[in-house]
Amino acid sequence: MTVGLFAPTAPFPSTGARVELATKLGEAISKALGGPATGKVFARAGDFQGAVKKGDVQVALVDAAYLANAGGGYTVLAVAVRGGDTQHRWQLVGRGVEKFADLKGKRVLVPAIGGREADFVLNALLAGEVARDYFGKIETAPDTASAIAALGLGKADAAVVPAGVELPGSVVTVLALPPVSGPVLVAYGLTPAQRSAIEGAIGAFQGDATVAGFKPAGADVVASVARRFTVVPKRGPMVVPAVRLLVGDLVEGRTFAIERTPVTSFAVAPAIR
Repeated sequence: MTVGLFAPTAPFPSTGARVELATKLGEAISKALGGPATGKVFARAGDFQGAVKKGDVQVALVDAAYLANAGGGYTVLAVAVRGGDTQHRWQLVGRGVEKFADLKGKRVLVPAIGGREADFVLNALLAGEVARDYFGKIETAPDTASAIAALGLGKADAAVVPAGVELPGSVVTVLALPPVSGPVLVAYGLTPAQRSAIEGAIGAFQGDATVAGFKPAGADVVASVARRFTVVPKRGPMVVPAVRLLVGDLVEGRTFAIERTPVTSFAVAPAIR
């Protein structure tokens, strides 16, 4: 069995740290299932997706943002914990800038999530509050560490990365961004008994500073991220007026009177003989 790891946004400090975590994860799942399981790190979305389609990957730790666009075929088993939480804040960091307005027309890097990176930045993180042409370019980096390194070397003006990572001396935080779910542990094509065994064992998993452990989770973890990729258009307050008619508003300032009718008009005339 192969246990894949494709989590480019997770702030692993190096490729070696990713390999070490994948190896630990493979060992934990091997014990849970009573059979050999090998961890394997994937650097590109295409490689990971191809391995899944071929059936070469049965369990994987994957970015929730990637799964939000990749589609189904998996079962969510758990969500990763970092710093005691499963939701992690993001940040917009820049080099040689002081405020958000300084980044207009600038080049921004974001870890590659397999597509729709611009929607991830503009919609999922900035909630559609910024025009799509505000930044000069939104380009991808292989992972969080690569994005920060490129920014430190002056190869970009800004980067969108998870909060809590170490930044180069010339890079500062420009804007704090909302949290996003951490990577999720998913199963591809396993039996219910196998999934149950993994869920029962993974609660005791001890990883590293980036993925310390796991908490049980379901499909809603990915669905909540997927919803943020599309922002509902905002309407002005006068587009759909709220019609509320109150009786007091209708009669205010008016005088009403009921004209009395003589009682004799209701009497029946006697019959003439």
